[in-house]
Amino acid sequence: MNKIIFPSVEDHLNGLKGFDMHAMQLSSGKFLCQQRDLQLPKLVLGDRFINTSVQYHSVLQQDWFYILIPRHNDEVSVNGHKISLNQPLILTESQEALVQVPDNYYAFYIIITNDELKKYFDEETIEHFKNTLSKQNFLKNTFIQPDNNLQHLCTLIEALLNKSKYLSFQAVLDSQEKIIESLCQLLTFSTLLPDIHRVNMSTRLAIVNRALKHIHKSNFLNITISELAKISCCCIRSLEYAFKSILSMTPKQYLTKRRFQLIHATLKQKKDTPINQILKNYGVVNQGRFAKEYLRFYDEYPHQTHSKAPYL
Repeated sequence: MNKIIFPSVEDHLNGLKGFDMHAMQLSSGKFLCQQRDLQLPKLVLGDRFINTSVQYHSVLQQDWFYILIPRHNDEVSVNGHKISLNQPLILTESQEALVQVPDNYYAFYIIITNDELKKYFDEETIEHFKNTLSKQNFLKNTFIQPDNNLQHLCTLIEALLNKSKYLSFQAVLDSQEKIIESLCQLLTFSTLLPDIHRVNMSTRLAIVNRALKHIHKSNFLNITISELAKISCCCIRSLEYAFKSILSMTPKQYLTKRRFQLIHATLKQKKDTPINQILKNYGVVNQGRFAKEYLRFYDEYPHQTHSKAPYL
């Protein structure tokens, strides 16, 4: 089992394989992610703790079922909707999701391939899973999830993560089968859900996705809100509504946080480039005021981050 510590959002993203993913720290303070990862013959198990609030914009690239189970009554937002406490998040291939997690977020995760799951469900059911999940803006009442069933699954995962190094290979395999059996009970539809027509939310999600793709692709942060609205195929008012309903922030606030993230990453990488030049490249006009805002967010001044960068 691997135990990994990621001291930055960028390091954390590099450790998430199989995703087309961007992430942004939302709350202030130094970022820290602690993760345990256990590779088993049929699936991957793990747990993850993140100390600051983070927003993920992700698409699962691999043909997996990626199941994330928040614990400790964490309230998570998915595509602009707050989901039930400890509600599992389930992603399938090519499913796009905007997920916000709170400070001190802790969750278990399970990764199982589509082919492996077909050994327990028929192919038609697997496709039904995928189709249903892809149509929902967020997962709520999709599966039968009695508290005792969910708690049992989490107990099995935690026990195996804590004791795997002390168990025989056969005992680990037995635990794996118990976890898969519990997972299969979790992945049981409560009903065949009717088509849910959320025209406004679907439209707003599409607007935000178009805007984020442009921002992440170009890293061009001096774009005006009117220009961003045009790229997102909507008016300024619709862009504002979309960002507030999906991301709980305005487009301007998002661009500001994105600028913080990019400057922080650049300061850590380019020691040969003067700080004032880096800030100027990202459109920072009042560098003194920026330094104070930077201190509140990262608990250090820009020059302190810059001093840690290696010489190229």
